[in-house]
Amino acid sequence: MMRSAVVFCLAVSFAVFGFGLSLQCYSCPEGSSSCDVKQQCSQGEDACLKLKSDGLVYTECIRYTDCSFSPLAVRYALPKFTYTCCQTNLCNGKSFFEGLFG
Repeated sequence: MMRSAVVFCLAVSFAVFGFGLSLQCYSCPEGSSSCDVKQQCSQGEDACLKLKSDGLVYTECIRYTDCSFSPLAVRYALPKFTYTCCQTNLCNGKSFFEGLFG
């Protein structure tokens, strides 16, 4: 009984806190038309950003709480952009359709 309780606690801990591995994102914060640089995110950076403007794609690790228009507009100072944030490894790379069509 005690052993199953320990195993259960470990399983819950791994599910809640992960395996101690940080998120991995593509990282080209200066903008690129094609980015394949991978980065381990720092503690507190819990999302991957993909921001598009004028044919360039800006990618990096970010705090999910900073993933909204106002902080990104200040950070990037671009006149017009679209963005997405996601929280799985390398989720800010090219989508399936981007890979097929450009």
